[in-house]
Amino acid sequence: MGDWPMFGYDPGHTGYVDPPVQSHAVQGKLVWSQKIGPIFSSAVAGLGMLFIGSTDGYLYALRQDTGTVVWRNFLHDNLTDSTPALEGQVLFVAVHSTALAALDAHTGQVYWQFETNEKLQAAPLAVNGRVFLATRTTTWMLDATNGKLRWKFHRGVEGWPTTASPTVTGNTVYIGLGSGTQFWALNVANGQVLWSFDTRDRITSSALVADNTVYVATWHGTIYALDRSSGVKLWSYSLNAKLNQTVVDGIAGSMALAHGRIYVGDYRGALLCLDALKGRAIWRYATGTEILATPIIASDLVYVGSGDGYFYALDTRTGRPAWRYFTGEVRSSASLANSNIYIGSLNGIMYAFK
Repeated sequence: MGDWPMFGYDPGHTGYVDPPVQSHAVQGKLVWSQKIGPIFSSAVAGLGMLFIGSTDGYLYALRQDTGTVVWRNFLHDNLTDSTPALEGQVLFVAVHSTALAALDAHTGQVYWQFETNEKLQAAPLAVNGRVFLATRTTTWMLDATNGKLRWKFHRGVEGWPTTASPTVTGNTVYIGLGSGTQFWALNVANGQVLWSFDTRDRITSSALVADNTVYVATWHGTIYALDRSSGVKLWSYSLNAKLNQTVVDGIAGSMALAHGRIYVGDYRGALLCLDALKGRAIWRYATGTEILATPIIASDLVYVGSGDGYFYALDTRTGRPAWRYFTGEVRSSASLANSNIYIGSLNGIMYAFK
């Protein structure tokens, strides 16, 4: 309770912390800041620590209450996008750009490594003793205790890097690979295809699952709501449908969802709030420039960093700002643990807000 163990908070990547865990809004008071190195990765939190990768090639463990460095481990990787995942006492993170390592979360000692021989940029997902990975053309499922391969699903040839983390709910794993435009639902037990849906566009964001619906967003700005069990399209929303524009709008980060509303940032610098049932826009808040980060939600506020250098807390009902703080450009998702919000910036500083 009070931890943030994976990208998007839960295996459905909703980014939503409910009131029993976080009952009060974070007010934007800076508790501490710690300089490490430029940060593209999102932090995960647990065991009283934050775990965050930096482009200096190190994975850092920081104390949640003070920001003090507990340990750091050089992983021979620029860690540009390598958000780790925490399950129990074990941390999973990309190393050497193409391998996954399991580390002792208390010390940083490496237990095992698994080599994929493909670029690994998407955050791993660790749940119920299994680790799910997505590389350029392949989805992998490993045994979390020893790193042994359980199954792999391979499609396509070399394409864009896969940036979407696998999403798991029940007996299904959902993934969009960089090698194509298909969105896949796979059987968790054996990797067999349950259904697929062609988005006709590159898939950059992690899928989001809530109730009986799975949501996926594309590079050129279309959001799809699909029936979770069949893949049938329920609705789609395009950022470009009603605008006479010469520049195509789109989505680079992932989405968040709470109380029937989806929140997502776009290239034009807006955070958009959509009705998750009908696919209609409710409100839109414009920042200074593109939002490449992923929002998170807690206590009626949605938190997101922008390329304009500010980290924003917006009212989920109206989209009006409750507060903002100049952190420098943010590309990653914030994390919330033990009543603090943590966010890393491209200026190399990790910030904690109370």
